Amino acid sequence: MILVVDDEEASRELLGRIVTRAGYEAVQAADGFEALSLLERSKIELVISDILMPRMNGYALVARLRAKWPNMPVILTTGFLSQEAAKNMMNGSVDFIPKPIDPQTLITMINGHVPVSSQFQPPQLRSIDALYFSSPQIGEMKKL
Repeated sequence: MILVVDDEEASRELLGRIVTRAGYEAVQAADGFEALSLLERSKIELVISDILMPRMNGYALVARLRAKWPNMPVILTTGFLSQEAAKNMMNGSVDFIPKPIDPQTLITMINGHVPVSSQFQPPQLRSIDALYFSSPQIGEMKKL
């Protein structure tokens, strides 16, 4: 199970959708405190977290994670720092992907940490359109 942490609901939903379409189960948290609570009661294999969040930012979340789950893989994301700056701040202890997120790059990073369950056959991520425009409401709008 992969934990997606982002205070922006739209980003959190999109990340959760990418994770699910890649064949993984996703759970979501709106901040670091909610993430820590989920980590305590769920079998989380990887955390994907935004850096800039109120209450507890991504760096503080990683520090708390490392204290209790030192080997937990983490992917941090933000649209406000360069990839190099974010990696340097964490001394290379986490992966980083900038926003806007390229779904295939994220899936590749996830696959490097967590194997897809053999019980779940993931749908093919054919294109970014398939990810963004697959809702019934968008389908109806496209007919207009």
